[in-house]
Amino acid sequence: MYMKFYRYLFLLAPVFLAFFSCTPEKKREPMQDVSAYLNKEADSLELFVLVLANQAEKGASPDSLFKAFAKARKHFKHIEPIVVFYFPEENKRINGPAIVKAEEYDDKVVSPTGFQVIEETLYAAEDSIHLKELAGEALNLHAILGNLKRMMANSTFTDKSIFEAIRLEMLTLSSLGITGFDSPISFQSLAEAREALKGVETVADFYQGRDGHKDLEATFDAAYQYLMEHPDFDSFDRATFITRHLNKLSAEIYHYQQALHIPNNTVKMALNMDVENFFQADAFIPDFFVPGYNRNLRPEVADLGRMLFFDPVLSGNNSRACSSCHNPDKAFSDGQVKSVAFNFQGQVTRNAPTLINSIYQRSQFWDQRVHVIEDQITDVMANPLEMHGGIQHAPAKLEKSAAYQKLFQDAFGGQKPITDRNIQSALATYIRSLRGLNSRFDQFIHGDSSTLNADELVGFNLFMGKAKCGTCHFAPLFNGTAVPLFNDTESEVLGVPQKPDTTHAVVDADLGKYNITKREPYKHAFKTPTVRNAALTAPYMHNGVYRTLEEVVDFYNRGGGAGIGIQLSNQTLPPDELHLSAREQRQIVAFINTLTDTTGITKIPAALPAFGDKGLDQRKIGGKY
Repeated sequence: MYMKFYRYLFLLAPVFLAFFSCTPEKKREPMQDVSAYLNKEADSLELFVLVLANQAEKGASPDSLFKAFAKARKHFKHIEPIVVFYFPEENKRINGPAIVKAEEYDDKVVSPTGFQVIEETLYAAEDSIHLKELAGEALNLHAILGNLKRMMANSTFTDKSIFEAIRLEMLTLSSLGITGFDSPISFQSLAEAREALKGVETVADFYQGRDGHKDLEATFDAAYQYLMEHPDFDSFDRATFITRHLNKLSAEIYHYQQALHIPNNTVKMALNMDVENFFQADAFIPDFFVPGYNRNLRPEVADLGRMLFFDPVLSGNNSRACSSCHNPDKAFSDGQVKSVAFNFQGQVTRNAPTLINSIYQRSQFWDQRVHVIEDQITDVMANPLEMHGGIQHAPAKLEKSAAYQKLFQDAFGGQKPITDRNIQSALATYIRSLRGLNSRFDQFIHGDSSTLNADELVGFNLFMGKAKCGTCHFAPLFNGTAVPLFNDTESEVLGVPQKPDTTHAVVDADLGKYNITKREPYKHAFKTPTVRNAALTAPYMHNGVYRTLEEVVDFYNRGGGAGIGIQLSNQTLPPDELHLSAREQRQIVAFINTLTDTTGITKIPAALPAFGDKGLDQRKIGGKY
């Protein structure tokens, strides 16, 4: 019986084979093509880095070395969006600045690696390339790329993350790619921007089979055409390229993603992925920059914080408020070289920076000694040169006021709402509400071309190009918080002088971040501040040494401290002169002036809460300026 069954099965086998051979082949998912493309480009990247190392070891001609380097860079740019999004730490090792770093919590000093180190070795002096050093750096990068490939092999890529990554590349290109950030010597930024866009288009094309988007190809072609027709780095019109090409691509990729019914991730990010481009006023998600315990608070919390900000009751002498050094009429700076110290006894140690947009920083103070505004508040209140009070003493003081008791109850609820933590939360929430991202420049980049004149537009293009300002003050925030993930705020060693002297300059004695970390690379390092509202916040630098923006631009034009005779082995600012003409320097200042926006920011309260105490009720709003 069993033999008969197997005989019939054998006879029916051709029928089954015919049936299955007629079954349509299972449709290949786009993610399979995306993964295959990423692997292929990673292999090519690794190969050409190895070719560069081998050629350097063999003493190949500079032209051969340049070509191998360019090919490796091309393949990296094809996968840059994915590397930046999925593997940000590896991206720093592959394509980060050629600057020595130090670990924040141990004594480890990290030497730079990757393309920018190789570029310095390769292009610094064509007739004297240090071939052994070049080969060593290329082999280091080759090892890092091997690790990247292993990480890629063990990662799960998703459609939603792929689309977020390629959209974020439009911001990376706007802020870093076309500024020369990662090609500071060879100036291949514009050619590499084209390769980055080709990588984005290739990935997007893998989804065409589902639901095509006819306009997208034409928009990519227009961007390529613009880059090819305008190859000169210094004269490239970045304003036009961002507004007419990169922002348009960002919008069209977003609509393409929607047509494919691919949602965004639900993980909180710095950027709102449901906007068309990342220069929009609502592109940022403020809660990303806020500690979890202080999110989604009542509106009354910020109102209470505003009252506390202008009330000198938190100081040790009841006559000095936060606003004593952060005047709203000066974009919450104070116009002093260094603020007057407590009880008018001398000065504080550093210049008072603006508080507007301080929410968009990952560290606070010039020396970056704390990460969140809550801790900054505690530090300032306790500092004997500043408020000379103490967060621990404030609750008992405030509880004496029935008006404050009600304000805290309305803001926080609970049986005993006046606490250290709630005072911090209220002040921090108010400070985070000080946001201004609707300047004339913002209106221009959103589409109103009438808001900037010709000199201001040239100034923007210089800022983002020839003058290299944009390689540290990253658009669109124009501070040191690194795009596109906004996880770090950077510091720089500029060689700032004690006095505005260009002939006998001496470096300012303040060691900055070194005082906190005790790490050699951070001697004289200070946080990169925003240049938004800089027209209102003179004087400038951590020590207030420069009274005008013109003086600041002149300092950078000379090559920073190195350009005025200050010798620092760890200066992170390139020491080369920028060769900006007097007119170009004025145009840069004109552009910076377009970044002013203090509209809509709540200012001084009409009155302070009563205490029923003659001494306290005589205190002045804002303390003594």
